[in-house]
Amino acid sequence: MPQKYVHVDGVATFVHHVGPTTLPERPPVLSRGEAIVCLHGAGGNGAIFSDLLARLETDHSPLAFDRPGHARSGGLDALPSVARMAEFTRSLCARLELRRAVLLGASMGGCIALETALVAPELVRALVLVGAGARVSVSDAELEKLRLVTEGKARREFNRAEYSAHASPDVMRRGFMEDLKTDPRVVYGNALALRGWSRVADLGRITCPTLVVVGEDDTEMRAESDRLASGIPGARQVVVPKCGHGVAREQPEALASAVVAFLSELPR
Repeated sequence: MPQKYVHVDGVATFVHHVGPTTLPERPPVLSRGEAIVCLHGAGGNGAIFSDLLARLETDHSPLAFDRPGHARSGGLDALPSVARMAEFTRSLCARLELRRAVLLGASMGGCIALETALVAPELVRALVLVGAGARVSVSDAELEKLRLVTEGKARREFNRAEYSAHASPDVMRRGFMEDLKTDPRVVYGNALALRGWSRVADLGRITCPTLVVVGEDDTEMRAESDRLASGIPGARQVVVPKCGHGVAREQPEALASAVVAFLSELPR
């Protein structure tokens, strides 16, 4: 799959895309169907969407990117707030010459997509919120454990609870290996950014078409996903069977099918 760096707000940003490559520092070709910008979760990176991008490229122009501090993008720290992450997303879209785009956000990426739709509705043609919520609970115990990992006082553990009991060992192994590409300090910074962030009271202000997707076995975000579906006017919800929190990793074909069907009904 084609990959390239573009400089966004002074950060060398690693972009995963489809279609023909272009010259360095030139945006990839994004003229087929809908331009879809995929936003990864806390501590993840754009590679989690590789299977999804491959399934969407026949009819659309999907891309993903690593946020600053994540995987192959520049920077040592996480961006300090969800608002700043949404601002960076807008800057990326401007750099790629995207005036309107579908934002597909997974987990924390869904928070960023939601924030972007609220502060820059003219940019967002539609939302796809995957395993996401208008708020994310981060307990004191979870935050302290992440802090200890950053200091080398606790091990970085594999979170089996994020996956369905039906997830294959290969899917889980790939997910864990991708997570290891991001420094624990960045993961801790993401958790800090989520503390106190909430857009629950603003869901009624979302005016763009919205698809809410959640895994049947996503015990972490199922209730928050239901809140999105009921709170955003006209939102549609799809529950993916035998799937945990990481829908793009566990069930990319089901996610792609839901997205393609949703996009086919967007007004032209």
